[in-house]
Amino acid sequence: MFQIVCYIFLIVLLKDLDSSNAEPHNKQLTIFVGAGRQECFYQPIATTENIRIDYQVTHGGLGETHINFNLMDPSRRLLINEIKQEKGKHNLVASDTGSYKICFDNTISSFNQKIVSFTLEVTAADREEQELRGLRQEMLTDYQFDVAYTGIDNYMGKIQVNLMRSRQTQDFLRALEARDRNVAESTYAMVNNWSWAQFLSMIFVGLLQVLMVRSIFHTNGTFYNFWKCF
Repeated sequence: MFQIVCYIFLIVLLKDLDSSNAEPHNKQLTIFVGAGRQECFYQPIATTENIRIDYQVTHGGLGETHINFNLMDPSRRLLINEIKQEKGKHNLVASDTGSYKICFDNTISSFNQKIVSFTLEVTAADREEQELRGLRQEMLTDYQFDVAYTGIDNYMGKIQVNLMRSRQTQDFLRALEARDRNVAESTYAMVNNWSWAQFLSMIFVGLLQVLMVRSIFHTNGTFYNFWKCF
């Protein structure tokens, strides 16, 4: 019994260590790309590491939800170039070590701001294979370890799946919130500008009416001579 408890404690400890190193880098962002502008990010990546990029344009202002996407290696060679895409998903292996450049280009739009949500994951190429090889070797040495590990691994796998689903739902809600806020701000600006235009128009029309009425009773004025022509 004590041996089983020790095995379980060892499994949990190893699982925590593996989880902390399973994803060397995981970035999730929601950005605003102004009209006629380009937003770029730089990420250091080592050779043979796996790169996964998912992006989606959640709001396109008054226009289409399209954007240009570029990925360049440390030598600034173009690895991925997508034109007018609403969303994209890419998986590739880094061939060089250095700073990779990720750009979202909105120069195709002259007036509309775009909201883009993207996820960048960088993982080691052979990490999963090494973990599985080591675990298989350990599991073959002891049946009790096999049984205990299988149960705990299945349980932790379910927890990991639920956490990933919750994270995706939260990212989607944040993207919708950013889109709704942008719509509210643009509507507020439009209403405010239209109100100022109406206010200035009322003042101009009122002053014009006063001048027209006064010109009727001032026979020596310029407006009076203008009205006499009709």
